[in-house]
Amino acid sequence: MTNIDRPKGKDESKLRRWVANLQLESWQLELLITGFSIFLLVTGIGEYAEINRNIQENKLNPGANGINPLLSISINFILDTIPIGMKFFLINLLIHLLLRGFWIGIVGLSSVSSFIDYDKLAFKGKFRKYMPENVRSLDELIVHLDKISSVIFAYTFLLVFSIVSVVIVVAIGVSLLSVTVMLSTSNELTIWVGIMNLLAIFAVIFYFVLAIIFFLDTLFFSAFKKSKWFSVLYYPIYRFFSVITLSVLYRSIYYHLITTYKKKQIIGVSSVLLLVLLVTLRADALDVNVFYPERTNISEGYMVEGFYDDLRADDQFIRELSLPSKYVENGFLELFLRYNPKDNSTLELLCPDSYKLSPDEGVLQGFKAGMKVQMDTTLNVDDLVRDKNYEARLEQSLACQTQIFEVYIDGKLYPNLDYAFKTHNSNGEKGYLAVIDVIELGRGKHLLEVKKLKASSTARMRGIQLQDLKMELMAKLNFWVE
Repeated sequence: MTNIDRPKGKDESKLRRWVANLQLESWQLELLITGFSIFLLVTGIGEYAEINRNIQENKLNPGANGINPLLSISINFILDTIPIGMKFFLINLLIHLLLRGFWIGIVGLSSVSSFIDYDKLAFKGKFRKYMPENVRSLDELIVHLDKISSVIFAYTFLLVFSIVSVVIVVAIGVSLLSVTVMLSTSNELTIWVGIMNLLAIFAVIFYFVLAIIFFLDTLFFSAFKKSKWFSVLYYPIYRFFSVITLSVLYRSIYYHLITTYKKKQIIGVSSVLLLVLLVTLRADALDVNVFYPERTNISEGYMVEGFYDDLRADDQFIRELSLPSKYVENGFLELFLRYNPKDNSTLELLCPDSYKLSPDEGVLQGFKAGMKVQMDTTLNVDDLVRDKNYEARLEQSLACQTQIFEVYIDGKLYPNLDYAFKTHNSNGEKGYLAVIDVIELGRGKHLLEVKKLKASSTARMRGIQLQDLKMELMAKLNFWVE
C-alpha cells in the first residue's frame, strides 16, 4: 500500500495556516451549502419521483427487453432507495441549519454581553456552586455549538455515503444471484450447468458473508483491523470492498470521528438520527383508515380513478387499461389496453414475426436503394425501401398481439374486437384501442372485465412455453351508459 506524500517544512506550515483560516470561515460555507442543498432536495424529491416512475414504467419492467428480472429488481432497488437517502440527507441538513441559526443567535447575543453575573442572581444553597460550574458561558457555548454543527455537517455526508455503499453492495449481490437463477432455470440442465450453478451459489453466499464482515468492521469501529491474527485475513476483504463501496470518498471522515469522539457519543447521535428518519418514514406510511379496503383493480366495488382519463392525475401512468370517462355518452366505449413490456416474452412466443415491426428497412438497405436509383432514374427510393407487405404484416401482428386479451361486458365475452395500435396522450403509453358498440346494453351501470394471458416470473426467467400461459383477471371496472 503506497503512502500518501505529505508536505514538509514551510509547505506544511503554510498548509496549516491555510486550513486554520478555512476552519474559522467554514461556517459560512456550511450555511451556503446547507441552504442550497435543502432547496435542491425539497424541489428534487418530487422531480426525482416522476423520473423514477417513468424509468420503472417504461424501461425497467422485470423480464422486459431481455433484462433478467433479478437484475431489473436490483436496479429498481437502487432507484427506490435514493429518495430515502434524500430524505435522510434533508433531515440532517435541517438539524444542522437549526443549530447554525442558534449559533449565530448566540454570537449576536455575546456582542451585547458575554458575562453572567451570578452575584446579581443571588443563588442560595447548592445552586450557588452548581450553576457556575455547569452553565456554559456564551463564549464556551459558541465554541461548543460550532464544533457540533461542523461535526453534524460532515457526519451527514458520511451517513449518506454509507447508505450508498450498502445499496451498491446489495445491488451487486442481487445481480450475481440472478446468474444462479438463470442457471437453475436453464432448459439444458446438464451436469456442467449443475456444477456451475452450485459454484455460483457458493460464490454469492461467500460474497454476502464477506460484505457482512466488512460492514460489521465499520459498525464496530474498525475492530477487525485491531485483531492481530484476523487483520491478516481481513486485509484483502477490506481492499476489495473499499473499491466497490467507494469508501475512499468518506473514510477520512469516518476515522477522524472514531478517533476524536467517544463511541457512546457516536452511537447516541446515530441512534437519534435514525430514530428521526424512522419516525418520518412511519409518519408517511401511517394509515388511520383501518376499515377502508386496500386498493384493488379486480373488484367492481372499488372505483379506481386511474382507469378513467378524466379522473387520472396528469403524472399518473396507465398501468392496465383506460376509458375516456366512466360515462359513455355516444354509445361507443373506447377501451385502451396498455402494451406492457413484461409481456415481451409471451409475445415472442406467440408472435415471433411481430418483433421490431417497422415500415422501413435499415440504413444499409436505404444506402443500397439510393445506389440503385442513381443507376436507374425510373426507380423511387421509397418504393425500394418500403416493405410492400407492411400493412398485411401490421394487421397480422395486431391480431396476434391482442389475442392475449379477453374482454367481457356484464359477463359476456366480446371476441374479435377491432383493435388499432395507439400511443395514449396521457404519458405516451403504448397500447391497443378497441371501440365497442354498447348502445344495445341500455342506459345504466355495466361491468367491464378484462383478462390477459400471464406466466409466472419463474417461467419468464427460464423461457415461457405455451403450457405456462394462463388467462387471468387483469382488471374489473364499472361504466355507465347515458
